[in-house]
Amino acid sequence: MPLSQTIQFNGASAEVLYRAYLSSAQHAAMTLDGTYAATYRRRGDDVDTGTVGDELWAIGPTADNGNVQYSVSARVLELVPDRLIVLSWKNKAWDLAVEPSEVTDLPSTLVLTFTGNFMSAEIRLSQTNIPSYQVRIPETGEIGPLSEIVDRHWNILYWDPMRQYFANLVTTGDRR
Repeated sequence: MPLSQTIQFNGASAEVLYRAYLSSAQHAAMTLDGTYAATYRRRGDDVDTGTVGDELWAIGPTADNGNVQYSVSARVLELVPDRLIVLSWKNKAWDLAVEPSEVTDLPSTLVLTFTGNFMSAEIRLSQTNIPSYQVRIPETGEIGPLSEIVDRHWNILYWDPMRQYFANLVTTGDRR
């Protein structure tokens, strides 16, 4: 099932949004509540900024044993500086099917387009190949089609926290 969203941002340019998404530190700071790890990896080594071919590991809470348990895994497929990010993407919910035989290892394709507008900037999200099988999310108690849960979680994990993150930067005068 395909997803399509357009998200408006005040006080952040398309270029700032693009660079923040590709920064390990800013990606972590601007998602969820800012306390979960995010890192780009190149050939197994953590890097500060993602580029084509790198892996993204995000929304990573620290487990009791001290290890980070990432919820999102992706690979950067294409970049157009300050304008476009294309990822092969999936999250841990792919493996939480109510009927285990329905689980697929195929990732979705995520396209993020960054443009300036009258409000400052917007991100257009297009995501394809999201399974619609029923999943059960233990942390939230949600049960439903994976595609619907992914659609909702973009707001919870990314868009709402990003708006707050960039609003705080504007308030403090930080121009990252």
